Amino acid sequence: MSRVFIVLALTFASLTAPAAAQAPFGDHPVPLNDGLTHMGVASCSTAGCHGDQVSGVGAGPVVGQNEYFQWASRGEKGAHSRAYEVLLTPHGKRIAANLGVGRAEAAPECLSCHADAAPNKTARFQISDGVGCEACHGGAQEWLAFHRIGAGHEANIEAGLYPTEDPAARARLCMGCHLGSSFENQFVNHRIMGAGHPRLKFELDLYTTIQQHHVVDDDYRTRKTVAPGAQVWAVGQAMGLERTLELLLDNDTGSAGAFPELVFFDCHACHQPISEGDGQLSWRPNPGRALGPGAPILNDANLIMLQAAMRVVDPAIAERLDSEGRVLHAASQHSGDHFHNAARTLKGTANEAVARILGSDLSSPSAARAMLVQVTDAKFAKRYTNYAAAEQALFAVQRLTAAMNADNAAMRAAIEKASRAAQSPYAYNQNAFTAALADIGAMAGG
Repeated sequence: MSRVFIVLALTFASLTAPAAAQAPFGDHPVPLNDGLTHMGVASCSTAGCHGDQVSGVGAGPVVGQNEYFQWASRGEKGAHSRAYEVLLTPHGKRIAANLGVGRAEAAPECLSCHADAAPNKTARFQISDGVGCEACHGGAQEWLAFHRIGAGHEANIEAGLYPTEDPAARARLCMGCHLGSSFENQFVNHRIMGAGHPRLKFELDLYTTIQQHHVVDDDYRTRKTVAPGAQVWAVGQAMGLERTLELLLDNDTGSAGAFPELVFFDCHACHQPISEGDGQLSWRPNPGRALGPGAPILNDANLIMLQAAMRVVDPAIAERLDSEGRVLHAASQHSGDHFHNAARTLKGTANEAVARILGSDLSSPSAARAMLVQVTDAKFAKRYTNYAAAEQALFAVQRLTAAMNADNAAMRAAIEKASRAAQSPYAYNQNAFTAALADIGAMAGG
């Protein structure tokens, strides 16, 4: 992870706000499957709406009106607007050629996440806009008129605007591309990664912050409930685990012929040098799973992070996650109903964790601090034997320190030290990483 990435993650303001936790806005259909007509970015980017070039610094009376320019920027915030462009690069073309799907910019396997792939579109819609406004906010066919006249957020939601401010709804939306879903062509399997697609990685609060195209000010808070950053982080971990197990149990996504679908397993448990010249072996025993060398390991990064969160929110659920996770790891070495039953049990507990997190007030810096102490705890950090878990732990310390308003020079230096230890999966140094986490925990009051 680059230093620039660390600075970005720490600089953007936390989403923490002193508001009580709210229940999610029901099970709204995600924009890919909302059945509404998607009208294209041009319907949002006019000067009087979100593309005001005069007050482009964000000085609109209600919203900044510079949101289009945030989305279209060439920096981190503009990644969604460039998603289609990626398909036109030599790398994108090579992946498509390896898969045998024709041109990447026309392949449904690619467009389902690199563009707005909703089936109903107007003539103004441009697929080259990439992941445009309606890919996240829903087809504007019905709600655009309410939106323009200022009828209120609830009226917009009723007309089909997707409630992205709700952390559970946001997680369902984002995970479709950043983790996978059961919708057609919205699952990056091991075959696609073998063709050259980057490994998927996602953390809800961090990615929300980096891709935030609006300002959360007092006016925004009068119209919408702003979920605390610690809650967003914890919900993302719980729903990430739940979605992974859901896809694992799905007949279409859970297996690949005679083999299990390998995308559910930890990449770098297998993709490691067989021998190393310095004599340091890559395999390490993990106290969270009783598996020996050579065993394929399910990617348990979300499970580990969720246990840390639930030790604060509900210790009893944390204990169940621990025991049920051990059962699932053991069952993964066998075939048949035992494995699927273990996955269903753990999925049910993850679902309970989502409800408990959403029902808890995690708005205080002390709540974020308590979670950070758990993530950085020396005994708990022994579970970060694989790179994916270390990566999620690094994301966690960035966002939880932001949520507890602990952005200072000493904390940034400690996080950068941890980042250097986990800069590459092939040079991951667990001892150096956990030592850096111990420094972070000490500064947090652990």
